[in-house]
Amino acid sequence: MMESTEQVAGTRVGDLMVPDPATVPYEGTMDDALSSMVERDRSSVLVMDGGRLAGMIGDADIARLIVKGVDLKRALVRDFVTACILTGNQPCVQIREDDTAINALRVMDSWTANQIVVVNEKDEVVGTISVLDALKGWKKGV
Repeated sequence: MMESTEQVAGTRVGDLMVPDPATVPYEGTMDDALSSMVERDRSSVLVMDGGRLAGMIGDADIARLIVKGVDLKRALVRDFVTACILTGNQPCVQIREDDTAINALRVMDSWTANQIVVVNEKDEVVGTISVLDALKGWKKGV
């Protein structure tokens, strides 16, 4: 008999997320983005335009630029970020902090995303959750 992947109560995304994600200003450089990731030991950085989420940059994005010989100190974040708005457009797919780990996994699977933005009931960014974070919560809840 196969076990169900459903969780009875479900581990909350808010309990699994990485709070206070690394950020970089929209007008910053890609070097600023990399520095923020390194300083915070994160694999991605949220791009903020004032108080609004404008996009997300991952470590693989920066690695591709380095391999292509791009000068990170001259490259502007705004020229490389994939723009998004908090309506579920990739790469800034979102989930509420009170949702469950299994639903986070479903959303990431649906959007082929390795990490998604976590928002509160006011749609304010409160963190990020990765596939591994959600898997840890799912495993704990079954």
